[in-house]
Amino acid sequence: MSHTLHRRGSVESLKKDIVFLALPAHRYNDQDIPMEEVGAKLRRFMEIGLEQGCICIGNASTGNLHTLGGVQQILDSTTSGATVHCVFDDQEKAIAMMQALKEADLGMSVVVSGLFDMLGECCQKSGLHMHTVEYSLGIWGNTSGLPAEPIMEINTMCGHGMVSVGRIQDVADKIKKGRMTCEEGGKELAKTCTCGIFNWKRAAEILAEIAS
Repeated sequence: MSHTLHRRGSVESLKKDIVFLALPAHRYNDQDIPMEEVGAKLRRFMEIGLEQGCICIGNASTGNLHTLGGVQQILDSTTSGATVHCVFDDQEKAIAMMQALKEADLGMSVVVSGLFDMLGECCQKSGLHMHTVEYSLGIWGNTSGLPAEPIMEINTMCGHGMVSVGRIQDVADKIKKGRMTCEEGGKELAKTCTCGIFNWKRAAEILAEIAS
């Protein structure tokens, strides 16, 4: 499964939330080639994402744009064993990313998470075919103890649960009191999602809803 899979929200909101993940397949394409070459391919994946207009990149082993302080720090910290990510907020940019990755032919495994129908359209326009499809079936059982849906929409943008409910509520409270803007709040929450899959722009829109 992918930690990018379980995002929640309306169709309109999730249209602005597309995550690309790349990593070498263990014992398949990380063997018999120099480790520095594997790391270079992963770095190139993120560079392509930036060229195509992604809003965030991250390395699961070291951090993201909001924690490491800049693009070069992330690229320099990426080695052969990394899992790297790019987040997009626009379908056309995601299509351009797919086309660029197809042309680059990096030889890395790539997972793309988003609305199923939209990603199918992206693949079709990019001249790609889906290899494997995974669905998130949501949360089953007694859900009475879960926080409000807008909080869950932000919380599930970090697949490892590093953006806690309490922290989201604290940031929303600061926005209500005028101590932080919604954009600042989205970027602040993004800091603890080390992987870099957190969509701070979408989070800012949801925070505006919570704080209204």
